[in-house]
Amino acid sequence: MSRFILPIITLIGGLAAGYWLLPAAQPSAPAQSAAASEDEILYWVAPMDASFRRDKPGKSPMGMDLVPVYANQSDASQLPGTVSVSAAIEQSLGVTTSRAEHRPLTQSISATGVIELAEDKLIHIHPRVSGWIETLAITNDGQAVTRGDTLYTLYSPELVNAQEEYLLARARGSQSLINAARTRLSALQFPDALIEQLNSKEQVMQRVAFKAPQTGFVTNLNVRPGFYVQPGTTMMEIASLEDVWLHADVPQRFASAISEGDEVNVSVSAYPERQLTARVDFIYPQLNARTRTLKVRLALANSDSMLKPDMFAAVRFATSTGQPVLSVPRSALIRTASNTRVVLALGDGKYRSASVTVGRLTPEFAEITAGLSAGDEVVTNGLFLIDSESAIDADLDRITPSATDDSQWLTVTVDAVDTSAGTVTAQHPPVDAWNWPAMTMDFALADSIDSSELSAGMTLRAELTRTDGMARITDIDRDSIQSSAQSATVEGVINEVMANSNIINISRGPIEKWGRGPATMDFVLSEALANPVPAASTPALTPGQSIRFTFEIRGDDFVITHIESPAEPVMDMSQDMNHDAHH
Repeated sequence: MSRFILPIITLIGGLAAGYWLLPAAQPSAPAQSAAASEDEILYWVAPMDASFRRDKPGKSPMGMDLVPVYANQSDASQLPGTVSVSAAIEQSLGVTTSRAEHRPLTQSISATGVIELAEDKLIHIHPRVSGWIETLAITNDGQAVTRGDTLYTLYSPELVNAQEEYLLARARGSQSLINAARTRLSALQFPDALIEQLNSKEQVMQRVAFKAPQTGFVTNLNVRPGFYVQPGTTMMEIASLEDVWLHADVPQRFASAISEGDEVNVSVSAYPERQLTARVDFIYPQLNARTRTLKVRLALANSDSMLKPDMFAAVRFATSTGQPVLSVPRSALIRTASNTRVVLALGDGKYRSASVTVGRLTPEFAEITAGLSAGDEVVTNGLFLIDSESAIDADLDRITPSATDDSQWLTVTVDAVDTSAGTVTAQHPPVDAWNWPAMTMDFALADSIDSSELSAGMTLRAELTRTDGMARITDIDRDSIQSSAQSATVEGVINEVMANSNIINISRGPIEKWGRGPATMDFVLSEALANPVPAASTPALTPGQSIRFTFEIRGDDFVITHIESPAEPVMDMSQDMNHDAHH
């Protein structure tokens, strides 16, 4: 009996020992739950914009698959698209960063304009009665007059009758008749001083002298002594130069940045040493359909009458956002057809591309309306290589080459031209075929396009060709070119080439559209034409050579943008003008 009891006791002891040792040898249920939570998906994000979150798989706004973010990956440095760069590579790339900060943005806008008469200071001289001009003190347009000067004398039977009625009413002593007769004389513009003369001398005047209502100069003189005039005849106009208007053409992209009352700086080529200040007096409600520019009227004081009608002027607007806005250096932006990105510096050599929404642009800074917060560090130099690595890590479909070239003809507006790099910065409308929104981006120019043909402010039709996901301008419709700058194409003869200053003295022919006759003047070669290796289409420039050229008015300079040799030599403009001068 005892030999069976001992094995049973031993078995029970072993089971008891195993029970108490079991918790120490195997993980508990809470530990298993913690391990599982590390692989739990918290949410799904867009590869290029971690702020775009969803609670399930799907597509990003760019059409890419959303990627999961796990519980152990909630740190920003572990999000999709994050790359690590060693300190040595950072130094070799010359990586520099800047913080996103709130700052007021000031933008300088340049435009050209023309001095004009202030229409509210222009007085039209019309008679109120029929009659004959006996004497005329004005002999020609442009003659200066002073307020109170006699302009002309008029014989009018109607004025004679009105004077007789007034004297008859005075003789009768009826105050009501006197008042009615005096009112009639005033309505016929009979001067008050002559009414007093009637009272004292009681003698009808056959000739009535009419005075200048303001100081200025006469324009549009339409009468001569002896002319018969009647109500409705425009005899002349008197313009004042105390104040003048300046009409400037502003590119449409800056329309929202200009307000009435803004002060602007004005310079006139006739007086390069003078800097004038004007204010925006009126903004016209409609754009110019041909140049796509907004017409703005500026009011300038001109007490010394130095500013003359039809003078060209350069206008510079300085616009500000007023309140500080979140912005980053413009060099931090990567602008493509599909989106605009920055490269975030996350610290410890980690970087990630992030999609942003851009507002107002200045030459130095870009307003960020979405995608960044104040204090975020962005890369300003060396960002393209980092962005490329980040894009590969995020498996972006934008690097997938297209099977074939794809072209679209669009109307674009040129913002800037980089002749050395052969690129332009231009605005384009939405491209439905490519699923592109309207935006501003950089385009490379095909070898067949001479960058000297293009300038800021131009609007033209261009062929955009997309290859391997990138777009460039491969052709332009030259007949569609419209420019906000004053430009003209004319023939002329080269008199002198000043190579050191890139200035050419040319005797040019007449410019019919501006009503300008032949002239000899200095022109400045554009940057592209002044390049030591000019475009193949540009002929050699030598004195005595006949050329056909296109120039623009840029501020105080007449800049030649395109030169070609005409099929046949043009006449010698300088000799022609010398001949005219002697005759």
